[in-house]
Amino acid sequence: MQVPVSHHQFVLFDTDAEAPEESIDDTRAGNGLVTVNAEGTYASVMTGTPHGTLEVTFDIQDSQPPLDTGGWDETVEVSMYFSGQGPMAGDPLPDDVVDVPLPADDEDYQWWRFRFHARGRDTIHTPDAQPEEHLVQIWPAPRAPEVRHKLTDQTGHRRRNPDPHYYAQAKAAEAASPADSADTYASHPMAPRSARLDEHT
Repeated sequence: MQVPVSHHQFVLFDTDAEAPEESIDDTRAGNGLVTVNAEGTYASVMTGTPHGTLEVTFDIQDSQPPLDTGGWDETVEVSMYFSGQGPMAGDPLPDDVVDVPLPADDEDYQWWRFRFHARGRDTIHTPDAQPEEHLVQIWPAPRAPEVRHKLTDQTGHRRRNPDPHYYAQAKAAEAASPADSADTYASHPMAPRSARLDEHT
């Protein structure tokens, strides 16, 4: 499935979900691939591709599939909370999204496990390199802590280990404006919901 990307990310979200807020230290402590809000209703997936579309495979299973990190640079598991309507995926600001329905009732919410895989995030400017690809395996499961199965690419490493000069600037900005600092360094903020998203209420 071709999923729209903007600002080096694509988003999985439910109607009216709010983006996770991150300080620079939250970003450093994160896994470098995916950030999920506290409610489990909004995830930002970091990409090497700045804008455009990416090939994302959604593999929805009835139960937990075997773990296979071979051929992938990054693999991270998180819990998310959706009804059978599932998340919308893409770029919410211009309402450029695709639907990812799940095998459940459209009105009943439950916890799901999302296993995110990524490869090619480091090589988007390398001629003849393998294109960036993502795989998202999904199955019903109780809420559980994040699991970092594999973290090997430089894109994630740079997010977890930002340039010291940038880190110092970010800390100074947070100290100067604590009320707004999380928004300054959080995932790209969402615009108000459009009529397209209201159809999912």
